[in-house]
Amino acid sequence: MPLELTVEQRDLESSLRSSLARTAAGDNVWSSLLEMGLTEVPFPENYGGAGFTLKDTAVVMAELGRSLGAGPYFSSVILAGFTLLHAGSNAAKTQHLPTIADGSVTAALVTGYPFASTSITASGGDDNTIVLDGAQEAVVAGADADLLVVVAEGPSGPELAVIGGDAAGVVRTVRESLDFTRPLARIEFTGASAQRVGGNDLVAGLDKAQAIAITALAAEQVGAARACLEMSVDYAKTRKQFGRAIGSFQSIKHRLTDMLVAIELAEAAVLDAADADSRSSGELFVAAATARVLASRAATFAAEESVQIHGGIGFTWEHPLHRYFRRAKTSELLFGNTAVHLEAVASAVI
Repeated sequence: MPLELTVEQRDLESSLRSSLARTAAGDNVWSSLLEMGLTEVPFPENYGGAGFTLKDTAVVMAELGRSLGAGPYFSSVILAGFTLLHAGSNAAKTQHLPTIADGSVTAALVTGYPFASTSITASGGDDNTIVLDGAQEAVVAGADADLLVVVAEGPSGPELAVIGGDAAGVVRTVRESLDFTRPLARIEFTGASAQRVGGNDLVAGLDKAQAIAITALAAEQVGAARACLEMSVDYAKTRKQFGRAIGSFQSIKHRLTDMLVAIELAEAAVLDAADADSRSSGELFVAAATARVLASRAATFAAEESVQIHGGIGFTWEHPLHRYFRRAKTSELLFGNTAVHLEAVASAVI
């Protein structure tokens, strides 16, 4: 695919950037996304969506990363929504995706990594229901979601279920997170009756949803890294030492250049991985994992270098850099760390 954005995608990027610049609190960000119809972007029109591409979704995620936009877009639309879209039954998609797409219902995905690996067990029930037991840590935005999309281990393999966040047998506990703009929760099920919603090829669907999720997360990481670079360039132009702007010093130039190279490489990998529809499952997996590795490295490197370039002010609570550092370190560990994805790529290509 072309490793660049179309005119329409540039327009989307510009309008979303302007909107996010005017909002600060999480509720305002979510409201802005709803007003712009961006929660509908990833889903087919027959499920209440706009029928856009994964590349369009990557544009949205990059801008959310750039602004550290809070709210349930990643948890509800990307994680839960794409899992239902690719691994859910037709009936489940018809029932749940329109409300996720219009934002009237927020959802969270309860699973481990890989998506088909989970500590939740499924038993009993019938063709339409299933009983859930067990607990899962680090569920993104799980404490406030209206709907929980759950991957569970059944007697014959993975099961997919949905259950209300406040249903009987569900206990949700907020966990303290390094990144306070992305809340995490522990979800525990004790004999909780849920709706069975798995599609015919559940494992393949979970694998595709997983690849799309880590691609979207990588796009967000690239956006955050680019914001760090922009802040550092602006600071280097105005901060003076020894009568000169610090950006004129070779050591600062090298740091900024290294940041740019890492970001450009990661962005190219994300755009390549976003070409989901034309990929075989194996190719998509390798492309997504590669993008994730490069984006994690770029985001962490950019945040760390930016703190150093800013000097003392970069360590203060009042400056936004610490929030980018928190997001970079937290995102690096979500759904498999860099070492996990490197090993996966190596196993696939060697």
